[in-house]
Amino acid sequence: MHGLCFLLVLLPALPFPGLAAAQGRAVDPADRAAISTCLDEGKDSPQACIGSIAVVCSRRDASNTLEAEVTCARREAAVWRERLDSMTVTLARTLEPGARNRFAAVQRAWEDYAGLKCSFIGEQAPAARAAVFQSGCELREVANRAIEVERFMRHNARRR
Repeated sequence: MHGLCFLLVLLPALPFPGLAAAQGRAVDPADRAAISTCLDEGKDSPQACIGSIAVVCSRRDASNTLEAEVTCARREAAVWRERLDSMTVTLARTLEPGARNRFAAVQRAWEDYAGLKCSFIGEQAPAARAAVFQSGCELREVANRAIEVERFMRHNARRR
């Protein structure tokens, strides 16, 4: 149980601002359903679902393209973050204490890596588009991690 408590403490500590903002944002049930539907329909290629909300959303708001791109990327990232957090807790409950502690360490390392990577990408982008590059990176990182943890969770369930 100690490992699970450690993991539950770990989840709220998001190191990068875009995803912290995404997590604090209420997830639109329609966005949640859209990602779930996409994943159900494309089980063999879940990565094809990444950007499915952000792209459509940012095309709708042509008034301020840069701001829309950032807002829409964070809107979708919130859905993936919610999925990731839920799967992380669920998976942690199924693991033995030693594996649970290692998984928590991997999650912490991933959070650090993704935060550093996306900050770096934002810093290297042209100043006018830095926030777009960073929020896009954050969306891809959290979505890919959610997909990865979900695959691991399914694999772990089959082993039991």
